[in-house]
Amino acid sequence: MSTDLLKDRSYSMILARSGVSRERNHPWFNEWVDAQASLIDLAKKCQEFAPEGLTIYEASSYLKKYKRANINQLADLLQENNRSCVTNIIEINVVEAIADVLNHYFERKENHQTKPKGEIIIVVLDKHGIDGIGEIQQLIIKSTQKMDYAEELGITFIQIGDDPTTRRFMTGLDDDLTQVGAKFDIVDTKYWHEVKRTSINQFLIDAIFD
Repeated sequence: MSTDLLKDRSYSMILARSGVSRERNHPWFNEWVDAQASLIDLAKKCQEFAPEGLTIYEASSYLKKYKRANINQLADLLQENNRSCVTNIIEINVVEAIADVLNHYFERKENHQTKPKGEIIIVVLDKHGIDGIGEIQQLIIKSTQKMDYAEELGITFIQIGDDPTTRRFMTGLDDDLTQVGAKFDIVDTKYWHEVKRTSINQFLIDAIFD
């Protein structure tokens, strides 16, 4: 499929890394280390289509937002998280991050400041409580009501590790949202290994169509 749909878009990446995955003896720590090259390659491809850079979020207890970030900044953030102090009180704050991305997109759209073809949002996480699914689902459903066409927005959730609760959370979002009120089904879910198994162009296209 043509990569034309990936041009003239904005790109956002949300990093939602739990405290437990910062423990060096935890399997998810190694998963994050192994995934870094693939995440950087993914961001590099996004930057090819959006030379001004990505918006990157660190969705932990205190939400951090980096506008017009480049792949070097992403690499630094990933490395910094590997070195950060271990604490189990770090909570993943996916809801606030996704809400900020979507709200900011539609604010810009209202002011005619969005890219012509919309935005792709990439959420990378290792653990998420099942409780947040309803809130995130409603955020996405309400956002689809403001969309003009199905390819305008694409949201891909990438799982690091094998937490079953997180998988159920992602599967719940990847089910056909149109059956519960969404105007379009805009969510795709993947394991991080799948970034390596397919071309990155196709991976991003799947965010729009899969």
